[in-house]
Order: sequence, then structure tokens, then C-alpha cells
Amino acid sequence: METTQDPDITEIVGSWFFVIVCITILVILVNIFSLSFGMTEVAGGLFFIPVVITAYWYPKKGMIFAILMAVIYLTMIFFLLNGSPQELVNGAFKAIILVGVAAVVSSLALNLQKSEAKYRSIFNNSEVGTGLIDVNTFSIMEVNQRFASILGYSMQEIRNVSFSDLWVDTYQRDEFFARVKKEGFENFETRFKAKTSEVRWVLLSSGKLPDNHIVCTMVDVTERKQMEVAQRRALQQIEKNIEQFAILGDHIRNPLAVIIGLTCMLAEDIANKVLYQAKEIDRIITKIDIGWIESEKVRNILKKYYAIGEEDMQEVKAGSAPDASTNQTAK
Repeated sequence: METTQDPDITEIVGSWFFVIVCITILVILVNIFSLSFGMTEVAGGLFFIPVVITAYWYPKKGMIFAILMAVIYLTMIFFLLNGSPQELVNGAFKAIILVGVAAVVSSLALNLQKSEAKYRSIFNNSEVGTGLIDVNTFSIMEVNQRFASILGYSMQEIRNVSFSDLWVDTYQRDEFFARVKKEGFENFETRFKAKTSEVRWVLLSSGKLPDNHIVCTMVDVTERKQMEVAQRRALQQIEKNIEQFAILGDHIRNPLAVIIGLTCMLAEDIANKVLYQAKEIDRIITKIDIGWIESEKVRNILKKYYAIGEEDMQEVKAGSAPDASTNQTAK
């Protein structure tokens, strides 16, 4: 309609302008022919066709167009029917109804435009990527700016990309479409390929629409996934430090026991000094052991807080990020 900025809608409006002009000319010609032969019953009703179309697609001009058509119709009656009062009265009633229908249609169309503008603004300015997908052809029908920018495309470029080609994991793609054809769901975590071939972690939600279409929302969770990997690596380093603490005590106590055993070969005053220092060393090692125990508690708390299990630790040690299948929370 008039107020929309969508290129496709603008093109449609332009096409309807041509249609309205053609229909209006045809209706006028038919009415001239009919009135010339005194036929007034049906021909006048044809004016409703261009008036209703104009009022819908151009609601701000609908009333003006309807009044113009009413004047043209009454003028034709006046000249072609020799100014018959009865026909002029009938024509006036039809003209009033014509203008009234245009007023109603224009009002409804304006309200529809306002609603469309409101929801299109929400769609275009949302921080959540939103797209309209055809589940039969996997084509991307329409997206907002956020959907395209997450994957590094412009809005025009991404509409030339098949939705199925964005998926890294083809098994997850097949599972997604198999489920979405039956019902919508939320929080499907997977990986998408960006324009630069970079892998982006995304959280998808979808809902079914008529005509085999789905609306799909996408949230970029790549930074969150990277933070999770960093947390796991930090915990792995803590694990290594705890192991070193545990080994360090034994490594020190073994030679310390030998030193204490050799003190019997020393003079008593020297032996007492060595034994005193040995006890100090043992006390320090004991404090280290206590710190190791406390570190073990900290490690367990961190595991519990960040919900990190042994499998996650093994994945980090192997140098790989968590696989999508183990973290997916599709509903």
C-alpha cells in the first residue's frame, strides 16, 4: 500500500495503478454504451470495481476517486438520458452508496496499513534475527536486517541462499525440518555457516504458518559458547594445578625423610637445629596439603556452578568445542 517501504509491495502497488486505469476506462465505455441504449440497471454497478480497488490500495485517495467516479456517472446520466429526473435521482442514490463504500474500504485499509507498519517496524528493528522460510523449497522468503547480519550477508544476498545450505550439521538440519513440519518448537541449538565460512552458534525457534511456510527466529550465541569453552579450559588448568600440589608434597617429604634419618650422624646441637628446620618444612607442606584439599572443594564448586562434567573436560583436553548434539535443548 501507499505507506509501506517494502520494494515488493511498492511494485505491486504500481501494477495495481495500471490495472485501475484500464478498468476505469473500460467501465466508463461500457456505461456510455449502456446508457446510450437506455440500460441503467447493471452498468452503473460496475463503478464499484475500480472504486473498491482504489480505496484498498490507495486509501488516502479512495474518497476523491469515488467522488470523481460519482460525478462522471451522474454527468453521463444527465447527457445520455436527457436529464431524466427519475434517473438522476436513482443515479444519485448509487453515487452516495459508491462514496459510502469507498469510505468504509478506505478506513479499513488505513487501519490495516497502520497495523502492517507497526508489525513491520517490530520485525525490521528486532535484535532477534527473524526470517520467513518455505519448508518445501528451503528458500528464504523474507528476513530482517539482524538475521542477515548474524551470518554476514546483506538482506538481498541472503535471499539468494538456500536455508538448507546454512547448516553445518546435516543431521540436525534434517531433524529440524522433520519436526518443524509437524509442530513448532523452541531453543534448537546448532551451527550455521556465515558468508565468510566462519561457523556461528545459533539458537533457533520456529512456528508454522500457512502455505508450508515457517517463521524462524535466530539468536547468535557464539560468544556464549566461546565463554563456555574458556571456562572449561580454565577449570582444566585448575585441575593441573591441583595435581601438581598433590605431587609436590610427596616429592618434598621423601628427601626430607632422608635428611631426618641422617641427623643421627651429626652432633646433637647441630642435629637439633636440622630437626627443627625439618619440622618447619613439614609444617609448610602440611599447609600446602590443606590448600590442595581446599582447591579440590573449589574445583567441585566450579564444576557444579558451571554444570561441567567429565565429558566436557575430556572435550577440552582433546582441543574441541562441545558437539551440538550434546548441548541441544530442542523442545
